[in-house]
Amino acid sequence: MASSEGKAIMGRNIKRLLKQHGLTAAKLAGILGVSTATISDWSNGKTYPRIDKIEAMADYFAVSKSELVEDPQTVKPEVASDEPVLMAAHWGLDISGLPDDERHRVIDRAKAYVEGLIADYEDRHAD
Repeated sequence: MASSEGKAIMGRNIKRLLKQHGLTAAKLAGILGVSTATISDWSNGKTYPRIDKIEAMADYFAVSKSELVEDPQTVKPEVASDEPVLMAAHWGLDISGLPDDERHRVIDRAKAYVEGLIADYEDRHAD
């Protein structure tokens, strides 16, 4: 589950993008295949979208995923990367407050761990 601050940031970003694109919540709901109530919950920071919906919104609005899930006041565009942000969002973690070097260190360790799990699974299920 995402942090309440992460949900609030995401909600503000969705509202901003809806306004910038002159789009209603109902129209976005139709595009994403969700209910208008779901868009309302995301926009009001009550719930957090699944990763596939974050990716769909990023594609629709032509923005990076980090522009949806991170506070635009704290993101440095030249160092922002979608991969760490998306991974953290998937796990329900808000890493936007970490310094860039620490954010990358955390993600590198998490990736190494997941790669190890995948390798272990592949070894156990090899033909």
